[in-house]
Amino acid sequence: MSSRPSDSDATLAIEGLALERGTREQTRLRALELADGAWVEIPLIVLRGRHPGPVFYLGAAFHGDEVNGVEIVTRLAGSIDPRELSGTLLVVTAQNPLALQVQHRYFIGHMLKSPLDQSPADPWAAFPGDRRGNMASLIAHTLFSRLVRHAHYLIDIHTPTTGGRYAPFAFLPPPKCGPIVGRAEELARTFGADFILAAESGVYVQDVNPHTVAAHRGTVAFGVELGEGGRIYPEETERGLRGLRNVLRAAGMLAGAVESFGRGLVIGSMTVVRAGRGGLMRRLVELNEDVREGQVVATITDLFGTLVEEITAPHGGPVVRVAIFPIVSAGERVIQLGVPR
Repeated sequence: MSSRPSDSDATLAIEGLALERGTREQTRLRALELADGAWVEIPLIVLRGRHPGPVFYLGAAFHGDEVNGVEIVTRLAGSIDPRELSGTLLVVTAQNPLALQVQHRYFIGHMLKSPLDQSPADPWAAFPGDRRGNMASLIAHTLFSRLVRHAHYLIDIHTPTTGGRYAPFAFLPPPKCGPIVGRAEELARTFGADFILAAESGVYVQDVNPHTVAAHRGTVAFGVELGEGGRIYPEETERGLRGLRNVLRAAGMLAGAVESFGRGLVIGSMTVVRAGRGGLMRRLVELNEDVREGQVVATITDLFGTLVEEITAPHGGPVVRVAIFPIVSAGERVIQLGVPR
């Protein structure tokens, strides 16, 4: 697209950085000013490859408890020699620094002050943003107008909110984005996702999500969920690094053969299975386990030690997400089951 920079030039200009081939730079993007005059600044690492190639946007921590994503992208950026890279890699290590400060899904101070004013509260659900909008819209606008619009590829790394853990899965843009969705699915397979969510409705295919907005512009884009909110797992970090390196190989940005790994099961939706009673939850199934309809997946005992509920699977399918916290109230999520496409 005409709005994208040309990587054929010897020098590439992004955010005031005159990027020579085979170099690495880091900077911070000012997004908005706080009441005390301090600025919210978004950290950016740019790796300009020695050879021409596409522009790839990689972001983490739209939500402040998604710390495993920060670990993955910072380690990836630190492990790549720009002299061995084709194209340009834009790495935003914390897409929502205010939320990261408090390790909370949202920048909670902004919500406490004036909750009815601050909708949307989530930059991830505010794309492409608005330079005259609220704080979430200003962060989204900064990311989109100054970085995402340059990208030929986009991956957005997430984890579940604190208290949950996901098997590695990728979520695609909605089918209405056209043939670009098929290309995103192919790339998601190279990431090694165990599950690929190809949903037609729901939270992952909103018109205001970055991968949807990017796909409408012709960018091959998808998001990833893996690990647990608020924690760094070495095995999930290694899985994410392996997947991202594989994607960069598939995009022609790194040398080497593309590996085949991950379950790669396409699901059309996920069913949330909730507790009907409150108490102590004992989960009886694990991530990636295939369960049958009617199977007991968890039990609830009350504070007298009495078994008050056996939670059963409403249908068969793979376990995509599990709750980590053993203390639950009625209505809380226990597991999520994938519904194969």
